[in-house]
Amino acid sequence: MSDHHRHCFLLKGSPNEVLSGFLTLSKNFSTPLIAAYDVSQYDTALLSSTTPFITCSFKQARQQLGRSHEAILVDLNQGVSASALAILSGTVRGNGLFAIALPDDEWLSMADQDLARYLPWPFEPEQVTSYFKHYLLNKLQDATSPFTLLLSGKNKKHSVNPLPALKPIEPNAPLTQEQAEAQSCLLAELAKSYVLIAPRGRGKSTLLGDSLAKLLGRGKRVAITAPNQDAILSLRSRFESTLSQIGIEYELPFFAPDALINDPNEWDFLFIDEAAMIPLPMLMALNEKAKHCLFSTTDYGYEGAGKGFGIRFCRDLSAQKTTQSIALQELTLNQPIRWGGNDPLENWINDCFFLAATDSHTIDSIDENTTKPATEFKRLTGENWLTHSDRLADTFNLLVSAHYQTSPDNLRWILDDPSVSTYLLLDKDQVQSVAIITEEGDLPAALSQEVMQGKRRPRGHLVPQSLLAHEGIEDAGQYCYWRISRIATIQSQQNKGSASKLLTHIESLAKDRCDFLCSSFAATPDVVSFWLKNGYVPVRLGTTKDQASGSYSLMMVKPITEQAYKLASAWRTRFIEHFLLNLLLQYSDLSTDLVMLMLGHKHDPRANLPALAQLSKQDLHDIVLFVEHHRPFDSIRAIFLKAMLSLTLKGLLSPNNPIEKLALEVALGREVKQTLQNAQLSGKKAMHQSFKSLLQKKAL
Repeated sequence: MSDHHRHCFLLKGSPNEVLSGFLTLSKNFSTPLIAAYDVSQYDTALLSSTTPFITCSFKQARQQLGRSHEAILVDLNQGVSASALAILSGTVRGNGLFAIALPDDEWLSMADQDLARYLPWPFEPEQVTSYFKHYLLNKLQDATSPFTLLLSGKNKKHSVNPLPALKPIEPNAPLTQEQAEAQSCLLAELAKSYVLIAPRGRGKSTLLGDSLAKLLGRGKRVAITAPNQDAILSLRSRFESTLSQIGIEYELPFFAPDALINDPNEWDFLFIDEAAMIPLPMLMALNEKAKHCLFSTTDYGYEGAGKGFGIRFCRDLSAQKTTQSIALQELTLNQPIRWGGNDPLENWINDCFFLAATDSHTIDSIDENTTKPATEFKRLTGENWLTHSDRLADTFNLLVSAHYQTSPDNLRWILDDPSVSTYLLLDKDQVQSVAIITEEGDLPAALSQEVMQGKRRPRGHLVPQSLLAHEGIEDAGQYCYWRISRIATIQSQQNKGSASKLLTHIESLAKDRCDFLCSSFAATPDVVSFWLKNGYVPVRLGTTKDQASGSYSLMMVKPITEQAYKLASAWRTRFIEHFLLNLLLQYSDLSTDLVMLMLGHKHDPRANLPALAQLSKQDLHDIVLFVEHHRPFDSIRAIFLKAMLSLTLKGLLSPNNPIEKLALEVALGREVKQTLQNAQLSGKKAMHQSFKSLLQKKAL
């Protein structure tokens, strides 16, 4: 193909017929790759094959990131992986071959082995219709599909001829104008941080390898990190060929991310490749290790990242304090290099899995003269999506923009999990907010008992399982929960009540159909405030930080029935009692703002405070001696802790008041240097005086 587009074939027939056809098509290509849910039959066939090939299971597909192939066959007979399809298609060179294998017929009714990981207990793949497979087949057969159908066996209509061999890749091709412009920004060294976000196949690895070598040639101290070394093969190749041109011999300075953070050296330039696969807190720590940092990542799709990654991360980097001229410079590459422009396979994959960086509708574009109702709600499940593909695109694009971890596999989850429903809030027919609900609970008593004892871990049912296994709440499994697993609002409508309006609608539908609405999420002050505002109460805080967000996971519930109200009150009381102790034992790194939010929201004045926050007559006497006389502060530390916890639980301390925030931090024994500065207090004496005023005003 003169336009450098990839050849796409849909191969139908028996496994042997498909393999024969694929190997004939790729006869002139170097070592083809075959991917499947289970590659054992291909590994067996390889033993007797005269043509060499390599195999890769869907679970191993991520290992192909950063690699380049001339021919790939993806066998969908036993199972389908949306992420594997997206990843592998992005590794095929221009004029190369990308083929999909299907059986002759009955594929839609065949059990899908990859489906099991999307289904909650007690569903099995054999019991569930895969609407995702219907969706994918429709896309493969659509008029816009780039795939040419090749039938084997008795249905064979075309002779299969080998595709022409590919030209060798030029080892050190000149940078494109886009790459050169991006490199000149780096070499100018004006910004503290650079973020390079681009689709696959745009030459990011070439740019990084070339720039690293040139920086070394300038005598700069440079280092590179990535989630694994396999992801930077083409980067390494370009680095070595550019160095040889300069006439320098140097080993690629690669470090694992955690090793780099612990390395005492500081670098002039640090490159972080496939950055979206590294947790955000680790990225921020890496940013401190060099004068200049470049974070490179795909704009969306393959790594389970999203525009949400770029939006959040760039916002944090823009706000950083730096001595450089610019805090953040964003770089982009749009022109494909690995294949030709407007490539039909790339367009099809982007369309099929909503991978292109498109913005959801905004209310600003709505025609005021439209006859559509101002506000309406829709509920869509599995089969509905097949006739609402426009809504599916809006929903997925919105999730991508809002959530750090949205991948093509989530599309299959939305279409195929029978416990999932998607609720949309529309304004004049435009999607404003989306919420995805999973129905959980109603677990048999015997299963609940085994979950609580740690003997069973059935698929799904996150909230009841966690309450059973981690909180020991014996009857938690018997109730029905609607868990809001994702919720998102278009940017132009955020903080205007759209998401809360959608939650209110969902709550009205939940009456008589479930016991609790609930949510589990990475806890940050803004998100916790949103759920508190909507009447949800915390019942469990995770003990380890989420890898991606670097935050603890918080579980919150909103009771629907009268019985659920009583339970939620008891669960929250138990949570608070444990949380007060755990604040001293394991949550020293939990932000003070979060602590104050979780403790200080709507305390029932009729309920007794936990023992750790109760002040006795003797405690109050000792506080008076400190406030009005000369009792040393250090002698009332334990009482001061009780007093601050008591005030926080009563909602009498605000995270927006630096002195009140400082008082709680001192009580908890935390590092207070920054808060002390914010409170504009000159030293210990002034700080203790402010505590006396606070206690006098609110505790006595």
